[in-house]
Amino acid sequence: MAEKVEKLISRLVSLILIGALVITVVSFLPQPARGDDQVTTWGTVLSGITCAAEPSSLSFGTITTGSVKDADDKATTTITANTIAYLKIHDWGNDTDPGLYGATTTGFDIIVSPNAAEDATATLSGGTEGYGIRAATTTAGTGGDLTIAKRYRTYYLSGFDPEAVGGIVYATSSALTIASSSAAINGKEVVVTHKAAISGATEAGDYRDTIVYTCSTTP
Repeated sequence: MAEKVEKLISRLVSLILIGALVITVVSFLPQPARGDDQVTTWGTVLSGITCAAEPSSLSFGTITTGSVKDADDKATTTITANTIAYLKIHDWGNDTDPGLYGATTTGFDIIVSPNAAEDATATLSGGTEGYGIRAATTTAGTGGDLTIAKRYRTYYLSGFDPEAVGGIVYATSSALTIASSSAAINGKEVVVTHKAAISGATEAGDYRDTIVYTCSTTP
């Protein structure tokens, strides 16, 4: 009788062990190798940049020898870019030199930018011909820092002199950077003030200039 009980217990233990093995095998089935079920996805995001300058026209009105004249409005360029951005400027002047050219003057006079010597910067004064710009940023927009180039930044222009300007250059090939960002930006703004002065010898007439603001992803 004892022998039968011992055999019965042995079978029960075997069943229990077999059951345990079955459960263990089910719980720890080997997983497929990762390389067998990987999916690699990829895509390319192209560099993109947009900029809009407003207003499309500015006026100095009547310029006299007594003082430096600001244009009646400031030009604001709004920039959005998914990479580092550069805002550049050049003008068409008289098709040779940068500046306000005498569209209706008999000698096609030109008020050269920023002065007769075409220096990088100049401090304008009433009674001496000159023409140029100065730039600043606003608090609008998000993203990386937008920095004004030294040539046009108030801080570097003759110790904050309000009449100091940076010169504009002629033609696309010579375009200068006004501002650049450290990273992608969204809705950042550059505000440009245009200034002009004349001398007693400046010929009477209408003076004009076409200034081109260009946004680029390269310096």
